[in-house]
Amino acid sequence: MSADMFASLKLVRSDMAVERPRLALAIALACGSVLLDMVPIWAVYRLTQMLADGSATAESFWQLTALTALAIPIGYFLFGLATRNSHIVAFNLIYALRQRVARRIARIPLGALGSMRSGQAKQTVISEPERLELLVAHALPEGSSAFFTWVIVTGWLFYVDWRMALAALLFAPISFVLMGFAMKVSMGEAEEYQKAQGTLNGAVVEHLAGMPAVKIFNPGGADRSETAAAIDNLAQMQSEMGRAFVPLGGTFYALILANITLILTVGVWLLHAEQITLATFLFFVILGANYSAPLMRLFELFHHFAHISLSASALQSILDQPEQLDTRAVLPLQNHDIVFENVSFAYDSANVLEGVSFTAKEGEITALVGPSGAGKSTIATLIPRLFDVTEGRITLGGHDTRDMGLDQLMDAVSFVFQDPFLFTATVAENIRYGNPDATDAEVEAAGRAAQADDFIAQLPQGYETIIGPGSQLLSGGERQRIALARAILKDAPIIVLDEATAFTDPDSEYEIQQALGVLTRGKTVVVIAHRLHTIAGADQIIVIDHGKVQETGTHSALLAKKGAYAELWADHTAARGLGLRSSAHAE
Repeated sequence: MSADMFASLKLVRSDMAVERPRLALAIALACGSVLLDMVPIWAVYRLTQMLADGSATAESFWQLTALTALAIPIGYFLFGLATRNSHIVAFNLIYALRQRVARRIARIPLGALGSMRSGQAKQTVISEPERLELLVAHALPEGSSAFFTWVIVTGWLFYVDWRMALAALLFAPISFVLMGFAMKVSMGEAEEYQKAQGTLNGAVVEHLAGMPAVKIFNPGGADRSETAAAIDNLAQMQSEMGRAFVPLGGTFYALILANITLILTVGVWLLHAEQITLATFLFFVILGANYSAPLMRLFELFHHFAHISLSASALQSILDQPEQLDTRAVLPLQNHDIVFENVSFAYDSANVLEGVSFTAKEGEITALVGPSGAGKSTIATLIPRLFDVTEGRITLGGHDTRDMGLDQLMDAVSFVFQDPFLFTATVAENIRYGNPDATDAEVEAAGRAAQADDFIAQLPQGYETIIGPGSQLLSGGERQRIALARAILKDAPIIVLDEATAFTDPDSEYEIQQALGVLTRGKTVVVIAHRLHTIAGADQIIVIDHGKVQETGTHSALLAKKGAYAELWADHTAARGLGLRSSAHAE
């Protein structure tokens, strides 16, 4: 698929209206700068004419010298002003674009970005908008001034002598056509090239994050890794694009610089025939030889322009995502019961849930169990509308969750993930994320309720210790308890727990279970459980398999049925009693 050369401009079109006057000023200043750059050439041409016809005087020489000496610094000054204004426009547009992207990401379903790897996300949200700086701060003003220069110089050449002007211009249209074909051919696989760049970014970030596993399981096998494959793929695509570009593009650069050969040939012939003066000949040698300079700059910028526009497609795909429905309504809730009514859900075209119906009552614990991949986590994510159902509906307090404002829904739900995310911030700031207005005393009270106060006190700066995704200060169980403290501080009426004790040791599990008792008291609780002994006392256990509800009941009732749950329980208890045995005792 070929690239849309104007995609980058379309991307900032809505924000350009405010910046258009300043950008126009930058372009005007840049054009004024290049006009002043031509003053020395005109001065040399004029002086040569006066020397040829004998009218040159010391006074005229000093006048032309002074004019040149004045034009050069003023030209640089105008160029500096143009650059200053164009950069202000560029940074304002980048800021506005990032704001729009951030707002759109916050308003689209989580699934719209769920498959994007961290490296690709960084490239899309951070790196790609940065490329607009080259487009707006340089390509537009410098490209406009280069085109303006080319038009002025072309007119000037024809004004002086049309025959020499034709000699200077003859190769230009041929070069234009060749460059157009070269770019069309080389950019034919533009979309695939952009995807390859995103894949490489994602693979590199993932490779670095998984370096311990790489060192242990794949030493010396880096050449077989996904990162190596991504590098090879991108290199191959770049080579193919280069090979497609060079024959025509190389010819363009050769022809655009070859006009001096025609200028010298035609000029010497006309000079010998006494049809032009020496001053005219020198004028074309000086100015005509540099005639290609603005064209070279123009095409160089246009080439960058094409690549920047190519990068804009990923950003535009995010901005084109439809926003998640948000009524912004605040509805009166009868209670905090969650009811799934014949709910089905599909990722793209693959069904994950089919006809799921159950009720999670206020003040009770509802546990979701089943084999891996059964759809338990998907059910949990549908409650706070991280995704929207494909069919059926989910109600909260008697209202369809899609009829509620997202703010009201999010305020009503706390979600404790299996692998909690901690921001690069202090412990207190991470806990306070559950309630930004909480006092220090309330934060510490939440820490105590989450059984986290003791280990937090042992940290270098206590609650002011910086932690985050890469921090090695905390164990899995400690990170889990900080996430629980965050949920306790939020004090939402609905709690969703995605296997909150999955990665903890027995001591941490006991402490977390105590914290969960504080967190869930009187709430509507939905628990995803793999360790079945942790939910044996749940008010309701729902067995999920292949996206459907298989069984519902209490622990004892389900065991009595001797169905799917009884089988899961038997496997669970057998696994808990199974220990590692040495090979000597294996027989």
